[in-house]
Amino acid sequence: MTLTSILPSLRASLPDPLDPTVWPAGTEATLDDVRVRAVSMQRLAAVAGTPCVHTAEQAPPRYRPRDWHPADVCVTVATVTRVRRPWGVAFVELDAVVPDCAVLTAARLIGRRSVAPAAEVTLTTNTTGTAGHEVLLPGDVAVGDLVCFPCVRSLAHRDVVAH
Repeated sequence: MTLTSILPSLRASLPDPLDPTVWPAGTEATLDDVRVRAVSMQRLAAVAGTPCVHTAEQAPPRYRPRDWHPADVCVTVATVTRVRRPWGVAFVELDAVVPDCAVLTAARLIGRRSVAPAAEVTLTTNTTGTAGHEVLLPGDVAVGDLVCFPCVRSLAHRDVVAH
């Protein structure tokens, strides 16, 4: 539990911390963005459109063996296309397919500062919204918001595009 999860209003002046073992090497959080080796994920989404994928080098483990070599991992950015709240459950549809290698416990809202408390939502890519992945995002997630999450292996753009 972090200070920003206890007092969400602090997110206006203090970024949520990142788990360095999950994100690529050189990743840093800002108040409304994630930068990987000085590449802004918010700017990448603005230039390339969503969904988009940024490949980078894996962060070294805390205790690494001598024969360890970094693998390629990636960060995926997607746009929220629809939010539904039937029966008190929030279904958030993305314009990207959520891959199996995604670390959704580290999913973050980028592009704007939110001081709303974290809420459990279901990320989905299908229009019926019946199947998905449970994640914690700010409770005021809305259409047009950007969501980014790390993946433990390298992906191509075609792997995250919804057909």
